Amino acid sequence: MGRRRFFLIFCILAIFVFAIVKCTPVKSKSNDSRGPAYAGSATCVSCHQDLTKSAVHNSHFNASKILTAPGSADSLHIPDGEFIFNENTKVQVKNRADGLYQSALLNGVDRKTEHTAMIFGAGKSAYTFAFWYGKQLMQMPLNYLTKEHQWVNSPGFPEDQIYFGRPIIARCLECHSSFADKKLVQGPNFSITEEYVKNSIIAGIDCERCHGPAAQHVTFHQENPTVKTANFMVSYKKLALSRRIDACGVCHSGTGIQTVSSTFNFKPGDTLKTLPQYNAYSGEDPDVHGKQKPLLEASLCYKIGKAECITCHDMHDNKSSGVAIYSAKCISCHQDVKHETLKEKNKAVLAKNCIDCHMPIKESHAIGFQMSNSKEKIPYKLRTHRIAIYNELVKRK
Repeated sequence: MGRRRFFLIFCILAIFVFAIVKCTPVKSKSNDSRGPAYAGSATCVSCHQDLTKSAVHNSHFNASKILTAPGSADSLHIPDGEFIFNENTKVQVKNRADGLYQSALLNGVDRKTEHTAMIFGAGKSAYTFAFWYGKQLMQMPLNYLTKEHQWVNSPGFPEDQIYFGRPIIARCLECHSSFADKKLVQGPNFSITEEYVKNSIIAGIDCERCHGPAAQHVTFHQENPTVKTANFMVSYKKLALSRRIDACGVCHSGTGIQTVSSTFNFKPGDTLKTLPQYNAYSGEDPDVHGKQKPLLEASLCYKIGKAECITCHDMHDNKSSGVAIYSAKCISCHQDVKHETLKEKNKAVLAKNCIDCHMPIKESHAIGFQMSNSKEKIPYKLRTHRIAIYNELVKRK
């Protein structure tokens, strides 16, 4: 009887302990390279499935990719190709069983071949490629233009020779990834190089890059599943207008931002003015490449508080909006615009296309892509974010 009673008590205790373990929320555990304050974007999926399913196809999430496995570039549909500098100097691109390669061919002899370790760009316009040189990340000689279906010489590279020598510095990763741990290494003649901890790089712009560290938020809601109001997370709606666009402007203010500390430290609610050496917009019409924030700030629509980044852009959506959708947003505020200066035959057409006139596509003066077997360059074209009346376009109409 004593053994049976002991066994019965043991079974009851075991069931009780099992029930407690099953009912206790599992706290978020993350090996995120940014530290314990971060939960990792994979954790966000459990509560935000619809948003994350769409966001993973968004351009921000795909701003860079690490190619760790054979065939990991297959979904990008990047073809083999060749770029000709002259009859003796060529770069060959090959998809092999274990990845994507670029090779320097001099007089038909392979002098240098590198394996693609990382890709930059979401592929709407172009892809840039990188390889590892020790612990340095280096840019490959060729870019691929997705619209033109062409292999081109990387912008800023020599026009008459193959170049494998440009390091991809942390400033590049600060806008094309969510984190990278770097170390400054002193070389000969007091030179300084940036080396990365390879496993620390978080490719693409993930949830926490925009929303801030979420470990405390995740833990709270796992322990309090009935609470539907977000705790320990910054609400964008409650931020001041300037703070909201600063969250985008940390990457969309151009490469002219010079900071003492990494912009990886920037959190929603921070302001760009707190970044040392940040160059505020001073009224000029800057190059369209990467300077969407200062261009928007020059727009009257922004100055009167009627337009900001999220007015037109949904960062969780993977669908590209056409000019008609964007124009509808304009018309919601400008219903009474008559376009008196335009010819009558153009008014009906332009009524549904505000964008091409008031945010025209312009050529970047900073970037051009050299074509194969030519010195000619394909200009990089982007839509300006300075919403305005462009007199030169009015005259054409």
